[in-house]
Amino acid sequence: MNRTFTLIFIFLLSFVFFSPCTYGQQTPDTTRPALPPTPVPTGAGFDVIIKKNGEIVYGLVKEVGLDLIIYQRTDIPDGPYYTIPRVEVYAISYRNQVKDILAPMDAPLTPNLPGISNPYDRNPYYDYDLTRRRLFGNGILRFGLGFIRGVSKVKDADEYSTSATFPKISIGYDVYYRKNIRLGLQVAFGTNKFSNETFSSYDSTQSTGEIKENMFSVYLYGRYDLLDNSTSALRPYITAGIGINSSHVSTENTINFISNMDQVLLIKSGARAVGLGIIARIGADYYLNQNISVFADAGFGTSVLNIGVSYRLN
Repeated sequence: MNRTFTLIFIFLLSFVFFSPCTYGQQTPDTTRPALPPTPVPTGAGFDVIIKKNGEIVYGLVKEVGLDLIIYQRTDIPDGPYYTIPRVEVYAISYRNQVKDILAPMDAPLTPNLPGISNPYDRNPYYDYDLTRRRLFGNGILRFGLGFIRGVSKVKDADEYSTSATFPKISIGYDVYYRKNIRLGLQVAFGTNKFSNETFSSYDSTQSTGEIKENMFSVYLYGRYDLLDNSTSALRPYITAGIGINSSHVSTENTINFISNMDQVLLIKSGARAVGLGIIARIGADYYLNQNISVFADAGFGTSVLNIGVSYRLN
């Protein structure tokens, strides 16, 4: 009886110590298939803004505009709105797992200029892209009015009195060549009027001369912006160029004889002259918005003072 009890006790101890399934340990069942990974839940509660410089911003995107991206911070859900210039953002990953690519990583970051209603209105003069060197793809059209007589082909023009004439008109078009530098073509035309009176006691005559000069000029010019990456709406520049001046002068002299007032002698003549001309001016643009600016400059050219407006062709 005791021997039988001893054998049963030894069998139970062997089962406890050598069983493949022991207390506190369990052999995994490799025959059961592995469960798929848990997907990232939608509606995580925030959007991810990825900037071109690698910075990541977490927030709640409220608006994606043409110039600005407006968002709220996740840690201040009831706080103020924050903005990021759109040109600085590469992509947005929304909380519903929709992704929006806004611009390539290698797209240039264009400097910004404060406008009237939007602090991130782009400066048309600085929103340059040298890969867009098309003739009409990134140019600025300029229209100006010139005051105060400049170049003239009339000999001894300073000895005549100048009568008021319609302002000289200039039309120019320029495109980017390099940063801060534009190359362009300008056409200008206008009229100068001169007059003088002389009296000769030798033959008792009084002469009245009227001179009309029609000017036409064509210039190739370079334009350099003096400020680099400035945020000011007022941007000074210098312009220099070379071209051709064409002048057609018509003269009308009236001679009155004092001894015989009924006797009048009228002499008419005309001449044409073409010559090389240069322009050298300094002025400033003031940008009203991203497409329109007004400008004024002064210096050597068809007129001393020039004012006008420019418009960017997109």
